[in-house]
Amino acid sequence: MKSKEKRTKSSWKEKLLFWRADKDDILNENELDNFFKSLFVNAGSEKEIVLDLIKKRGIKSFLFYTDVRNIGYILKNGIQPTQEIILNKDELYHVWGYHQKQDSSNLDFDISSRAHFWKWSADAAIDTSKFCVIGIDPEKLAKTTTKDWIFDRSFGMINIIETIHFDTIKWILIRNEQYYNYANNIIKELGLEIKLYLSHDGLVKIGE
Repeated sequence: MKSKEKRTKSSWKEKLLFWRADKDDILNENELDNFFKSLFVNAGSEKEIVLDLIKKRGIKSFLFYTDVRNIGYILKNGIQPTQEIILNKDELYHVWGYHQKQDSSNLDFDISSRAHFWKWSADAAIDTSKFCVIGIDPEKLAKTTTKDWIFDRSFGMINIIETIHFDTIKWILIRNEQYYNYANNIIKELGLEIKLYLSHDGLVKIGE
């Protein structure tokens, strides 16, 4: 997406990169069905139901996939629905429409099957060095969001209909060393408590 004016809305780039999950690590269909059915019998909000589920399943993070070229914007502004993204002249933001929508953002469980992502991007020409995954702290997200969450049963995702604040980010995994260094500088400059990882040839480097 390219901005020609100060205030610009995002355009769509329907490409996404992800990795496969081991079968033993995924949230199976029966669990998803039982979880969805509980929405009709539990008097609490969907946010409360999801928080209860992650405690029972030992889920540590929600996952958000994006183009690494967006990392500077996200560290300063959080993860926003595309209609809320405001860019400076000639600034770029690359939208992966599978997770980032016009009025909301989707998050995966860290143990969810990635089969839908794999199917989505199987035929797309993805530059793997541009892949970035952001880990969101569920507890911090619950405290900083004012609107109820929505559980998307068909894809096993959590739908957030407001900005996800940058303070909820626990960790970031990047494959591109240039953007790893760029993100590391921003994290230090802003004093953010975010763990940064560089994945390269099967090795992972932790940011200083």
